[in-house]
Amino acid sequence: MCGRFITTGTWAQYRRYLSILPPEVDGRNGPQPNYNTAPTSELEIITSHEGEIIVEPVRWGLIPHWAKDSKVRAMINARGETVADKPFFRTAFEHGRCLIPATGYYEWRTENKVKQPYLIHLPGDAPVFEPFAFAGIMSTNKILDTRTFAIITLAADEGIADIHNRMPVIFKGEVLAAWLDAETGKAEALDLLQQNRGGELVYYPVSKDVGNVANKGPELIEQAQ
Repeated sequence: MCGRFITTGTWAQYRRYLSILPPEVDGRNGPQPNYNTAPTSELEIITSHEGEIIVEPVRWGLIPHWAKDSKVRAMINARGETVADKPFFRTAFEHGRCLIPATGYYEWRTENKVKQPYLIHLPGDAPVFEPFAFAGIMSTNKILDTRTFAIITLAADEGIADIHNRMPVIFKGEVLAAWLDAETGKAEALDLLQQNRGGELVYYPVSKDVGNVANKGPELIEQAQ
């Protein structure tokens, strides 16, 4: 799963790796550094509208378009194996595919009966690391006046499976445009989920302070001794 992540780059830095972003994002403020992004946060994510790539604020925790009240439990992750078919997600998968910029994410592993958090990221130097994009799906609920998203996960690659058995899909750059393209059909979109960078990920232990969502400072990504 993916329940916490970090955003430590600027839009100009993201565009170096996410070439689908339009040049005008270089002058855009943010995204604000956040070393402990948690569910229910409103984040600037990458979407497509009538063929145009745009950046817009959307809340983390997907609520389907058909929900009539807030009693429906928001889902922060969607399993890639079933996302195209489950009624909760399938409309968002067909019509609301999106990208969530990030520079790393956290997972916990139980060690000596204590949960130890790890920061997982692409190779690079702290605090920025290499920016990337999670595969996501977005839903607009007009009844509740919400726009929400979930991050898609798959079984973890061998290199990080000892930390957690699931991982978020981190797309290779060459498939970003196809993922957002409204003309990309269900079968092709499912195939794109396999074009991820999980095999490149590395990790190290960090402070247990990351378990408190109130903590958001850069000290959270320092390696634990």
